[in-house]
Amino acid sequence: MATAAVEVPSHNRVEPGSQQLKAAAYPDSGSSSPADPNAIAADWVDSFNRVLSNREFASVKNLFLAESCWRDQLGLSWNYHTLKGPDKIESFLASASDGPRIHSINIDNTNATRQPTISAVDFNGKINGVVSFLTVETDIGRGRGLVRLLRDLKDSAKWKAFTLFTAMYELKGHEETVKANRPHGVVHGGQPGRKNWLERRTAQENFEGDLEPTVLILGAGQGGLTSAARLERLQVPTLVIDSNARIGDNWRKR
Repeated sequence: MATAAVEVPSHNRVEPGSQQLKAAAYPDSGSSSPADPNAIAADWVDSFNRVLSNREFASVKNLFLAESCWRDQLGLSWNYHTLKGPDKIESFLASASDGPRIHSINIDNTNATRQPTISAVDFNGKINGVVSFLTVETDIGRGRGLVRLLRDLKDSAKWKAFTLFTAMYELKGHEETVKANRPHGVVHGGQPGRKNWLERRTAQENFEGDLEPTVLILGAGQGGLTSAARLERLQVPTLVIDSNARIGDNWRKR
């Protein structure tokens, strides 16, 4: 007797060489909505900044849930980090001899949509918490972030971070050349001895005067040229070297 084939939903199908990932566990935080999201977020941010400034890293457990996760992009170091749980967060912060690179965070009040608000953090919309956008200040740059706060019913219903995201967006002294910062272009009027565009470009290419490259990029392929162009917009002197004589030779000689 023939047996009908059973179709397995794609989200339950395990392909050869792969494995099923376990869904994230949500903490038991109750279903009631917070009364004042602004006050809750401000209190947590103040406590977090005190931990950073006083290097009281053992107090991290009072700010992060056991199920918490901190995802950072270039804010804590020149790398990406995913720190799961208060112990991992405390260990990483304490490992920096000069203290953590992130100096402080603040609530982002640039517009109403970024201010603290009440929002569900789970897919089914049953677990309500406080969500707030953040601004981040580091020793060398500035960034943005987002925190989701939930009650810890195992610890006197304290508000703690369930997820924290931080990322560095700009370097101090090399801010984005936009709006009031953008280049002026042609400067009219009498300026004896000024160089034209070609002369300025040649001087830049040869690193004339006191100019020295801050960044050295190996390879003038797509990735190298893209990185060099981005650094140029940030006014970071960059030297690109390649084994080929001309830009594009790595495509021409394929």
